[in-house]
Amino acid sequence: AGHITAETLMSILRDKASGICVDSEGFRTAGSMVSVLPRDPALPCVHFFTATPDPSRSVFKPFVFVAGIKEVPRVRSPSFPQDPAKQIPRFRSSVDRRHELYRGHQAALELMEQDPERGRELLETLRELEKQGLEGMKELLE
Repeated sequence: AGHITAETLMSILRDKASGICVDSEGFRTAGSMVSVLPRDPALPCVHFFTATPDPSRSVFKPFVFVAGIKEVPRVRSPSFPQDPAKQIPRFRSSVDRRHELYRGHQAALELMEQDPERGRELLETLRELEKQGLEGMKELLE
């Protein structure tokens, strides 16, 4: 009915029953994105990324791309002086390319599985942060 919001789309991307959000059998939804594209070209587009797998247990974080944007170090894959991807022959060894946010997400998932009560509290806190990002987006676009 024309009332689809960013929250609606986030909810859809978190839906395990539909098969959209997958976290089992060796495959996991790698990450998700929701974009808000205003009709007014003077307003910025706001993109929400999980930057971590399993949107049902991830937080959608808002990003607005502008000129001169600063890279966020916590979501940048680490670099290696002797990177196996750049050596010949390639990939004779492996390195841990997980960025800091991904590592934190993995620790949160472990907590959620090992201590469901603390995991639920953590997820509530994360969803509150997500809500703040959505409210900030609405203020920006008004």
